[in-house]
Amino acid sequence: MHEMRIIYNPKARRGRVVSHFDKLAEAAQYRGFRLSLFRLSGQSDDIEKMLSGLQDNSVLIASGGDGTLQAVANALVAKDINIPVGILPYGTSNDFADSLGISTDIKKLLGFIDRGDLYPVDLGMAGSTVFVNVFSAGQIIKASHEVERAYKDLLGMLAYYLHTVGQLPKIAPFPVHLQGDIEESFNCFLLLVLNSTNAGGFKNLAPAADLSDGKLTVIAIRECSFPDMASVFFRVLRGEHENHPAVLCAKISSLAIDGPQDVATDIDGERAESLPTKISVLPRRMLVFGAKPIPQKSRRP
Repeated sequence: MHEMRIIYNPKARRGRVVSHFDKLAEAAQYRGFRLSLFRLSGQSDDIEKMLSGLQDNSVLIASGGDGTLQAVANALVAKDINIPVGILPYGTSNDFADSLGISTDIKKLLGFIDRGDLYPVDLGMAGSTVFVNVFSAGQIIKASHEVERAYKDLLGMLAYYLHTVGQLPKIAPFPVHLQGDIEESFNCFLLLVLNSTNAGGFKNLAPAADLSDGKLTVIAIRECSFPDMASVFFRVLRGEHENHPAVLCAKISSLAIDGPQDVATDIDGERAESLPTKISVLPRRMLVFGAKPIPQKSRRP
């Protein structure tokens, strides 16, 4: 009997995600799957344990946000296996799933599984850690780390926006040195390396992103005046930031990033190791149910 294993974040949606498991259990049994659960603890041994006992014909379901999917991706790469992954985006931040139009509709997910509707997507690497959606660096990242879980659960991404806007006048730039596909040094407020189009709840942050082209998108906000920084922020809300003189936007496949070790860093919504780091791509490394190519009409020339 094939196994369907749900990897879930017990804190997602204040634990309400668990209430949906009975529907999955019924559907799994009907399709001849044996259902099993793995509860993420946030400990390093999750990666070692979550895929234990699975065979090549198994199916994974990542139930949570970008951080849950990132944990699954790290386990797949660490174990050098390629079990297909379904996504139930029940997190506060679901940028990767949103960029692909994947919802929490269980019937749609089961339809993808029944049809074998799979698509390979790229993964990013920051040092030895895999990311599915975004690596970020900058003091502004502390804003997202400081948002209390109660506000995240109540307000969702609005909690990040409100807190971030309030912190803008206090954000200090940091020196960054880029080597590889970009050779440049400058003072920077925020540095992002994106796999998909979305990050931080912002739509079309990287409108030319392609999840299977072996490339990542670098977006950096250079040091500028507070009015210019506020202008960039509001242009991002409208998806009109790429041509702003304070914004660097480029495609890369390999990049070394050097900067102060005390600069906050983040991978898929979770704290990351300090700078310096090396960014690379794992082309078409993860098979995702329902992950059709990003429509061309959503991209800009």
